[in-house]
Amino acid sequence: KKWCESRNCSIRCHAENCHEVMAAGESNYSPYVIIGRLTRDFILTEEGEAINDIPGGHLLYTAIGMSPWEKSPGLVAKIGKQYPDEFLSELKKYGFSLFGVKRVDTELEQRNFISYYDNNTQNKSNRQSSRSVLSQYFQAGKPFPKELLGYNNNALTDNLTAKTDRTILARDIAPEFQEARCIHLCPLDYLSHNLLPQAFFGSHTRTITVHASTSYMYPQYFESVKTLVNGLTAFFIREHQITNLFYEKYRIRKIEDMMKVLMDFGAENIIVKMRDRSYKFINRFDNAIFHIGTEGNKKYEVLGSYSAFCGAYVVGLNSTYNYKKAAAYGAARESLMQNEWKPFNNLNVFEALLMEKVRIMENKIEE
Repeated sequence: KKWCESRNCSIRCHAENCHEVMAAGESNYSPYVIIGRLTRDFILTEEGEAINDIPGGHLLYTAIGMSPWEKSPGLVAKIGKQYPDEFLSELKKYGFSLFGVKRVDTELEQRNFISYYDNNTQNKSNRQSSRSVLSQYFQAGKPFPKELLGYNNNALTDNLTAKTDRTILARDIAPEFQEARCIHLCPLDYLSHNLLPQAFFGSHTRTITVHASTSYMYPQYFESVKTLVNGLTAFFIREHQITNLFYEKYRIRKIEDMMKVLMDFGAENIIVKMRDRSYKFINRFDNAIFHIGTEGNKKYEVLGSYSAFCGAYVVGLNSTYNYKKAAAYGAARESLMQNEWKPFNNLNVFEALLMEKVRIMENKIEE
């Protein structure tokens, strides 16, 4: 296929299906910029239904979590040659700014397989299994999609210093986006997480938040994580990640003590997602540990709900300057993330209803 040559088409879509990202005279500034990855999700549901090749990724769900308060956050990501143009068209249709989404000439692995059907993964928040993807489709009695041929679901390793095709650096971000008030980093490699915040410190950006990646949350990388956390407005981390980081490093067994150590490294807020899907959070200027639950009718963690929490938290923090209310924003938004197989359906939320939910969740915060 021939690549599009339109000067307005930042994602270099296929010429025969061009949609220009920036219309003439349209401003590409956004107060909220989200940096992360877009994926092509393949899902086996709890009932054994196969949902193949739909838009996904922490970047998408974080942006959904910001709605309806922020309807057009700036998205920054790299996409490979095989990423579908129709996914980009859908993102544009719903108002997301794609000015920072760049298509590269390499074959980026953006396929992502998630199984809710496998009994062995019922208690795993990331829904990954050591069993082959082919065997899981076979167990569910579903044909194996040809789009998954050659897919390897093993986690990528991270040596902290090597730049890969997935790494996003400051030069990959448009100058207009570098003026944003809030920069949120979805799970990425360590190099991206370490260098990007440093590029924005001292700029117009007043809020820099990071959603931790499992790839570097290991005891041998403890000092590197210490460097990464310093100066952040908020650091979002899962319970298994923080316990893994402290494993055999210190004689610390309580999550609350681990959170205080991380906060002492220089972060303003530490937010931990617990295995029971509730949250514990602490603020540097309060030093008390608070707890907030989430609501929903699913017995498992809904796909994208944690990223939606992060997106809503960031908006809440910058709207109210209150970290407790920010947690209520996150918990309220997560509780309404129920349409996991059709991610854009989660945009159909009335702001008045959501704000009432925020009020309810704020009253449920406990010390």
